[in-house]
Amino acid sequence: MNPVRLRGGKSGDRERRVFRRKPEKPAMSPWRQILEGILMTSLGVGLLAFLVWLPQRLDALDLVSVALLDLIRGLQQLAEALLGLGTVLLIAAVLFAGLICLLGGAVRLGRGGLRLLNSASRSPRRRRPVPITRRERPARRASSQRR
Repeated sequence: MNPVRLRGGKSGDRERRVFRRKPEKPAMSPWRQILEGILMTSLGVGLLAFLVWLPQRLDALDLVSVALLDLIRGLQQLAEALLGLGTVLLIAAVLFAGLICLLGGAVRLGRGGLRLLNSASRSPRRRRPVPITRRERPARRASSQRR
């Protein structure tokens, strides 16, 4: 790929490659890798020991049942709140539709009344009938004479 030349700068003409590979990170030292392994293993053993010790201090079944009960109550309250919100939104939509229909009907009534008043105030004009003149049509050819 062709390098792109950048203008200006203190270092003069610099080249920048658009898709150049990043330099590889140096490999981790084996002592650091062993230390991280020991620390992670000891953390895992400590967490498992804590979980074994926890039921002695707490009644796990009671704790789980209370947590599930609280979760169910919370979901029930959430559902009730969503239904209430939906009801309010539905009532607002019906109110909005009613106001739009009321306003639209009033405008149409006003326009119709104005048109009626304007046509009644004008004097009725009688138009003379336009005489219809018939043009003489050329005689039709018989079907046998058509091509």
